Amino acid sequence: MDRLNTRNILKRKKHKLEGKNYNCVLCNQNVEETTLHLFFTCPFSQACWQHLGVQWNLVMDFFHMLLHVKEGFSNPFFMEVFIISAWQIWKHRNNFIFSRGQPSFLAWKTGFMDEARLQVHRISENKRSPFLSWIDLCT
Repeated sequence: MDRLNTRNILKRKKHKLEGKNYNCVLCNQNVEETTLHLFFTCPFSQACWQHLGVQWNLVMDFFHMLLHVKEGFSNPFFMEVFIISAWQIWKHRNNFIFSRGQPSFLAWKTGFMDEARLQVHRISENKRSPFLSWIDLCT
């Protein structure tokens, strides 16, 4: 999980950020931005996952946590949902950092829906129809 240049990774690489602020930009909890925090424990990302019906077991390690949720997800396209959701959280974070956009659940939700509708063409045909129906239920 330590492949993305979160603020924690930049700090460990001795990269100096303006104001020496390595906290998460999506919440106001004054918590250092790690991959775990950004995607799973941040109140902003938790709201995103909750909207999609995903409840993470944060006491597990990442891979078991992912497997646990995948097994409990009621549809065969969990990985597609996971990747699109995480990508939108990452884009939302970057929008704040690089363009001074404001964190907004509605903007995340709109981005998720738009990206999901684009990605549906990459999903196998047997998953397309259920995926589109599921997306419509998420609106």
